[in-house]
Parts: sequence; C-alpha cells; structure tokens
Amino acid sequence: MNKSAANPETKRALMDAFWRIYRERGIEKMTVGEVASLAGYNRSTFYEYFYDVYDILQQIEEQVLAKLDVGIPVVSGIPDDDVIAAFDENADYLAVLLGEKGDFSFFFKTRDKLRSAFYAVAKENGVEVTFELQLEIEFHVAGTTTTMLYWLHMQDRPPAVEYIRSLNKINAVSYAQLLAKLQNKA
Repeated sequence: MNKSAANPETKRALMDAFWRIYRERGIEKMTVGEVASLAGYNRSTFYEYFYDVYDILQQIEEQVLAKLDVGIPVVSGIPDDDVIAAFDENADYLAVLLGEKGDFSFFFKTRDKLRSAFYAVAKENGVEVTFELQLEIEFHVAGTTTTMLYWLHMQDRPPAVEYIRSLNKINAVSYAQLLAKLQNKA
C-alpha cells in the first residue's frame, strides 16, 4: 500500500501533532486518534499518510538523518557553517530522539551514519580497512556520538557552533591522522 502525499500541509500538521505528543511522553501510549485529533483531522485522514505512529517516527528520524548527512566535512569540502546549521536546525529533534523518551535504535542509526562516512572515504581512496583501522574509526564514532549526547542534554546547551568548534579542537590531531590513513596519505 502506497501512502499519499497529496497534501503536504496535512502531512506536516499530522507530523507536528505527533511530535508534540512524542516529545512530552514518548510513543508507547500514543494513539493514532490522539495524533489526528490534535492535528485537526480524523483517523482516516491519518491513515492516508501513515501506517501507524511508528511510521511517523521513522519518517521523522529519516528526515533528521538526511539533514545530518554531511559526510566528513574536512574531506567533502562542506563548510563548517553548513554543519553547524544542520545541528542548529535539528538539535531539538536530536535531543528528544536520543533522550530517555526517544527511540534507542536512533542512536545506532546515528552512529551508523557517521561510521559509513568514514568507510566511504576509505573506499573512495582504495584503502583496505584493517582491524586496527576499524577500531580507530569506532573510537572516533563513539567519541563523537557520546559528546553529542552530552552536548544535547546539557541544561544550558551552548550553541552548535561552540560544540562543533570545540569538538574539532579536541579531535584535530587524531582526526587528521585517521583521515590521512583513510585517504592513503599516511
């Protein structure tokens, strides 16, 4: 069954209603009727766009991950400003999705996205990813995702620009070494 996207405003209203409920209490006790009602529609309208509330969650997660699909900025030439903008735009979504009420699998999807970016650099450069290089990649992935979680859940969260620039300073030497290996320059 293919879900309609005939009216993007209706779909957006349903997604926004879902998000208001989700960020307050999670998905476990959420109902389709409650989402539809909050958006100003009925259940049948909901089902024109989504299979269930988990379908909305998956679509929101995919949208957030797509916006964060910046690869490795140093290699891909993406300006820091674009990375910072992606984090600014999605910080609230990330804080909820990676929080206590969030989808635990989203954490692993986020890690996989970052890990894949490193492996793509190696593949582009014909570099065989040895066990030692796998561990080095995993070290960077774990450090980046853990510091991101810490930043997202800070009481007085500094802006994304401060997070990104601080992380880049901390990782500068080891990150450069890893990229040199992945680009076959080491």
